[in-house]
Amino acid sequence: MPTKYAVRTSILSTRWRYRWMFVPNLDFDDYHPINGHDMLKIFDMLKKLVNVVLELWKTPQVELFRLHLSRTWDSRIVEKWIDKAVRLNVRELDIQGLMLRLPLSFFTCKTLTKLRLNNENCHCFLWKSRCLCPVNLPCLKTLDIVAYSNPFANAFKLIAGCPMLESLSLEVTKCNSEEDLIFNIPTLKRLKLSLSFIDHASVINKVVLNVPNLEYLFVDGLSSSSFVMEDESSPVNLPRLKTLDMVAYTNPFVNVFKLINGCLVLESLSLEITH
Repeated sequence: MPTKYAVRTSILSTRWRYRWMFVPNLDFDDYHPINGHDMLKIFDMLKKLVNVVLELWKTPQVELFRLHLSRTWDSRIVEKWIDKAVRLNVRELDIQGLMLRLPLSFFTCKTLTKLRLNNENCHCFLWKSRCLCPVNLPCLKTLDIVAYSNPFANAFKLIAGCPMLESLSLEVTKCNSEEDLIFNIPTLKRLKLSLSFIDHASVINKVVLNVPNLEYLFVDGLSSSSFVMEDESSPVNLPRLKTLDMVAYTNPFVNVFKLINGCLVLESLSLEITH
């Protein structure tokens, strides 16, 4: 239930007046069902609601902090909210928004196990600043992120700071670098990789796989790239891969056969060719 509705239940009974302060999840969005409603008024109401809820929160740990913003907000305000969630020992962060800035406390959050950063409205998460500080997310197991323009400035620095990562979903909506996509993640079991380039001149030469425990692989838009191991002279080796799903836009068979040859226990193969 969105937090704004949970707070409203406080007027139904004196017994319920403070119950909303102890629910484990915080769920906020700027959605309003009436088109053309005064957006400044909506922003002001949401800002007051989030500030009050975070100030009065009583539980020692937030299980889920969900913040979905469909429009551009003052990044300083959103940064403070995320920082407060981190200080409340949040376990799962689900952030959707445009032109956001993440607080320094986020990059060393010791309790975070699941993280989602994207924007469903424009299929990109516009992260304002480069990731210049060290990243250490020791408990993060699930990461779902959309990278715009240069995934090496932010997304791969996040990935490198997650030593326990088991599930990764990475969508690159534009890439202006010719660097290789290198996945050196021994703990990884699920990988979903999509390239939906806005700039079709973007090129990624290689996808380097060092994921010996991978069980599920989904690739979309990578048919022009080649899959290699860390040692490029070695054949692709995915000894535990059971499921391979591919969506390709050109002739994908070279890459498919290269992957299949390295999958000793493959049980399911799905191939979709889109023109």
